[in-house]
Parts: sequence; structure tokens; C-alpha cells
Amino acid sequence: MTHFVVVLPLSPLAADESFTVAGWPLHVTLVEPFATEQPKEVVAAALSRVAFGARTISSTAGESAMFGRRHDVPVTLIRDGGEISALRAEALAALAAAEIDAGRLRTDFRPHVTVKRHGGVNPGERVVLGQLALIDMRPPTGAHHRRVLGAWPLGGATLTRSPPLTTRD
Repeated sequence: MTHFVVVLPLSPLAADESFTVAGWPLHVTLVEPFATEQPKEVVAAALSRVAFGARTISSTAGESAMFGRRHDVPVTLIRDGGEISALRAEALAALAAAEIDAGRLRTDFRPHVTVKRHGGVNPGERVVLGQLALIDMRPPTGAHHRRVLGAWPLGGATLTRSPPLTTRD
């Protein structure tokens, strides 16, 4: 079983890029972590079609909040005029059409950027979401690492293009 998460990075990511959990690039989680038996190529194909049909989203960072079970994870909410929620719905529908169960999903989806040691976004700051990325939550390099399996510009815009997804494990 492979574990994935779907994100909208604030800075472009490239396929095969990896990072530690502590070094996660700033992003908005579009589809929270899920596991599937489907090959990663099937997951990537579904999401690449969603990205191609979407548009870059311009928004603004909203107020600060605390997330997590103990309310100890600082985040900055991202104002959603409906575009982020609509993109999430499209991604979930594409995954379901590919017979991928995204598991238990939050019913109270609140787009946000987690404040990290290496940065965050400030209330009122402009946020441009121009790429959708599929992240392997359990790559062969270990539990404390993440790997970008695919990254696609929203709407086919010219950002970092991902090479074709290959199976390397």
C-alpha cells in the first residue's frame, strides 16, 4: 500500500525532489494523507488531468489559528473564495473515478499554511497557488522523508514541468 498526500505548493516543486518532514516546503494541503493499492501512475494520471483543467489560484493569507489535536500547530488560514474547495472537490472526484479511496476526509476543510521553522505566510500576504503536487509520504529513503512523485502547473501554465512518472523503488 502506498501513502500519498496532494498539495498546492507555494513555490514550485519538481518530480523526484525529496525533503525531510521538518523541511516540508510551504504548501496548502488539498487532499489529506491517504493510502491506496492503486499504482502511483494511476494516482498521478488522475491528478495531472485535474491540474491541467484548473487555473492558478490567487488568494490572501487570513488570520492565524492553532490546529492539531492539542491545538499546538500554528497555521495561517488561506482565504478561499471557493476556488480551493472546488479544486479539492475535483481532485477527490478524479481519485474516486480512478477507484482510489481517499479514506476519511475532513468535513471542515480549512485551507491553511502551517508555520514552519523556515517560514510561513503573514496575514494579508498574497498567496499564489499555481501547481498541484503528489507527494509520497513513505518513500524508500525512510519515514522522516517525503518525495515528490509528480508536480503539474495548474491550467498547463509554464512552471516546473514534471518528467514522466517512472516506477523507481
